Amino acid sequence: MLRILLPHRTVAAVTPGFGPRRRILSVLCFLSSACTALAGSPEPLLHELDRAIGNEKEYVARKEAYLERLKGQLSEPGLSPETRCFICLNLAREYETYKCDSAVSYSLRTIAEARSLGNTQWMNDGKIQWARSEAKAGMFADALDILNSIASRDLTLRQRVEYYKTHIECFIYQIEYQDGHNLDQLIRNRGLYQDSLLRIVDRNTFDYAIYSGHRYIARNRLDSAEKILTDFLPGVEPDTKEMASLTSVLSHIYGEKGDYDRQKEYLTISALSDVKASIKENISLRALAVLLFQEGDLRRANRYVKKSLDDANFYNARLRNIQTSKVLPIIDKAYELDRASQQRKLRMMLTMISVLSVILIGAVVFVALQMKRLSRANKYIENANSRLKNLNAILQNANRRQQETNAHLAEANHIKELFIGNFLDICTEYIEKLRAFKVTVNRKIRAGQSADLLRLTSNTEGTAQELRELYVNFDRAFLNIYPTFVEEFNALLREEERYPENEDGSLNHEMRIFALIRLGIRDTNKIATFLNYTARTVYNYRSKVRSKALNTGEDFEERVKRIGSESI
Repeated sequence: MLRILLPHRTVAAVTPGFGPRRRILSVLCFLSSACTALAGSPEPLLHELDRAIGNEKEYVARKEAYLERLKGQLSEPGLSPETRCFICLNLAREYETYKCDSAVSYSLRTIAEARSLGNTQWMNDGKIQWARSEAKAGMFADALDILNSIASRDLTLRQRVEYYKTHIECFIYQIEYQDGHNLDQLIRNRGLYQDSLLRIVDRNTFDYAIYSGHRYIARNRLDSAEKILTDFLPGVEPDTKEMASLTSVLSHIYGEKGDYDRQKEYLTISALSDVKASIKENISLRALAVLLFQEGDLRRANRYVKKSLDDANFYNARLRNIQTSKVLPIIDKAYELDRASQQRKLRMMLTMISVLSVILIGAVVFVALQMKRLSRANKYIENANSRLKNLNAILQNANRRQQETNAHLAEANHIKELFIGNFLDICTEYIEKLRAFKVTVNRKIRAGQSADLLRLTSNTEGTAQELRELYVNFDRAFLNIYPTFVEEFNALLREEERYPENEDGSLNHEMRIFALIRLGIRDTNKIATFLNYTARTVYNYRSKVRSKALNTGEDFEERVKRIGSESI
């Protein structure tokens, strides 16, 4: 793990009377940070830092607006030299951590205004501020020369504190820059001025806490340094250079202790405070980038170190440019290698995806072919089912015709049975009459009554009577088979042409002809022979009845043949 150099900030006493509301916010911020540290994951803070860097223009615009207001005051007419001197010093202090050359410029203007007034105190304030700005710019010899030009016995207590702080910072920057050259002497000089500062500074101030922490760290008393800084932390206003400086020192302490999660956490808080306070003279973001680089978070490390270099270029300080420029190539190279590795993995994944896509396309084509085959098979099955349905329909029609044929056969058989029964009765009756007639003839012959026999056989009245009986028996037998014949026959005729039913249940001549047709006898000669009519008479009767039909367009006799089919 990288051991970062002890970070240093330009520090100032905390305003004694900042409001209770800001103090509460500070405490909440500290407690939130503490909870995050206990959870062992500073990732939410890193996300907040990412958002803050994304919104940096907003913070810079706020800083620039404040500086412009101060410059606007400086350009107002009628200002007294004292007021001009005061505004120039404020501008120098505001530019101290924002833009180094502007800080130097306004420090020199402060000195010029103080010289015109002949005010030694203002001039000493300007020189201290000038020396501090030159030290930050890396002009250490010039800074020390400026400080040495100040008569320390003429300084007020406040100025003496700033005087010692500027010496300390000058030696610290030299230690960072010289990288081991004359290091021991520089460390001794820093320690001497720290001791001098701690003897005169108020123990309840930020300066005492931060420089006591430095002193304890130099003596390797890390627990004492941690305690004094963490005790003072809740009273520091968030998102200020004081918060950035204090948390930067705490991160160094935890790094020395090996607690790298808390080191990263406090480095993140320090960097976040730098961004929100628009502090361009910073090292926390660069140190955090190195830490993230060692942990393998190359994307963030590369972004943070480039942001740190941009800040250093904007601040225009040689020291920060050199420090960041040493780190940037290492992280940038690692980031490029990681990106190349990611691109190789991406190409490999694309190759795999391409192969899988080809396999998928092949599978889709195979499934499509199978679906096409299945569709053809389904179509074949549908056609087979359609043919089967047609065959079933044909079979059903055949079955229906067979059933109709069977019904007709059953009807014919029934008619035959009925007529056979009726005509057996008639034949039996006529056989009995023939036997009686034979007995009579035999008796007449024996008795020699030939004249009576001749008279008996010559009488036609008996024959007519026999025919009447034959027709009566026929009508009775027919109506027995078709009891609704007269009603259904009349239904085929127009209402005014219908025949009345005879009271004795016999049929008239026309209906008897059509009764024979119903029985299947359609030959006119046969009908005429049976009814003892001429063929012409039968034809006339048939024509007459057909002319009375309801629908003369249909075959009347065919409809007659269907009479009584359902009742049999």
